Amino acid sequence: MAQFADRLIEKIQAKDSRCIVGLDPRVDQMPAFVHGHGAYAAITVFHELVIDAVADLVPAVKPQLAFFEQYGVVGMQAFENTVLAAKQRGLLVIADGKRNDISSTAEAYANAYLGGGGFDCDALTVTPYLGRDSLVPFVEACKTQGKGLFVVLKTSNPGSKDFEDQVLEATGRPLYEKIASVLNELGEDLVGESGYSAIGAVVGATFPEEGRRLRELMPRALILVPGYGAQGGSAQAAAECFDDEGLGAIVNSSRGITYAFGDPDISRDAFVRSVRENTLRMIQDINEAVSLANPRTPLQSPALPRA
Repeated sequence: MAQFADRLIEKIQAKDSRCIVGLDPRVDQMPAFVHGHGAYAAITVFHELVIDAVADLVPAVKPQLAFFEQYGVVGMQAFENTVLAAKQRGLLVIADGKRNDISSTAEAYANAYLGGGGFDCDALTVTPYLGRDSLVPFVEACKTQGKGLFVVLKTSNPGSKDFEDQVLEATGRPLYEKIASVLNELGEDLVGESGYSAIGAVVGATFPEEGRRLRELMPRALILVPGYGAQGGSAQAAAECFDDEGLGAIVNSSRGITYAFGDPDISRDAFVRSVRENTLRMIQDINEAVSLANPRTPLQSPALPRA
């Protein structure tokens, strides 16, 4: 199997899309037409419609595990169905769980999401704060299974400054920069033909200066960029995480794509159009910002449907 970063970048280039769609099931906010048969059916129908609407537009989807877990067993059954539906349509699946623990438990998490059994996702988000040894089982899964990892580094929430920005006495630099250096070391043996490693990082669009700095510090790391749109991050801020070729990052939007339809009584066809048009607008917004930030990279903007 091709290395994860190579597969992701190949899909980005084929679709000229640096955007991914977040899947955060909130049954009470879904259109009325999916209700009436329980949470599993609602989530399954909702996500299959979303995936069908965006499959030719984006390289990947990012299901957020907490939103599935809140519905118990049926939520995780719906998660399994969502993973299968996305993979059947040629999309990569990034499970956003921010998992980690001591190394033996980390190995179990890696087996569950990256091991080829379990849920068999293409990549997983994890936290680094238990130390290097807690990341090793995930790195090994990336080596043996061709999977990817996005390690929490500088997140989009305002409170990330409380811990991630703490200055280390030994270096005089923030904690997230120390973690970045560790990720460079862990990922050096997983660099593919694209020049990017399977070991990447999560850097929020709400902190553009930090994004620019981390792009410089991690030239081979893919960056997953949350915080665009509903959380207040702009396309221009997100563009700081891309390299001079307009690659090296993917920008996520969840609520701004799937829950921006307005009328709860919207028809099925109108809902699909809403999801697709919101996705096309995001792609255009990100492509234009990346092109302005990296003039060497001519990008195509998708044609938006006429009003």
